[in-house]
Amino acid sequence: MSTLVTDSLKSNHQARKTTFIYLAVSVFCILFDKIYALFGHGVSSASMSLMFLYPLLGGFLPFSLLWFVVSQADQIYRYRILYNSYNSGLATLTIGSLLYGIFEIAGTNSPYLLAFTIGGWIMVAAGALGYCFKLLQRNFKNVRIELHN
Repeated sequence: MSTLVTDSLKSNHQARKTTFIYLAVSVFCILFDKIYALFGHGVSSASMSLMFLYPLLGGFLPFSLLWFVVSQADQIYRYRILYNSYNSGLATLTIGSLLYGIFEIAGTNSPYLLAFTIGGWIMVAAGALGYCFKLLQRNFKNVRIELHN
């Protein structure tokens, strides 16, 4: 088996792992919300009920599409930093939504919830925009090399 085929299989394995983890986190968020509502005497919060959307729409959907559209997606320069930034941002947004729901149910508030939201979106934007920029830069470099040949 060639190195290219081995790298492709490794990328496909990483893709499946990432998408399944985000799907599992989405299911966990749904279950957490339902169990919390049971112990909270049926009281729920919209932000807690919808917190599963961050890992589902921000994690599962983009990563499942990314790995099918972009071959060798993890070969982008500084990919791991951008990947970690994006994932940390999604985790921050999900936890911020959870905390907002808990505080809303308890009838209190915290000034730090805004920091979760702003910090989460900054990390998501940095990871996504950085990855798109590096992907375009790599594709432009490949086109330029083909034109010179």
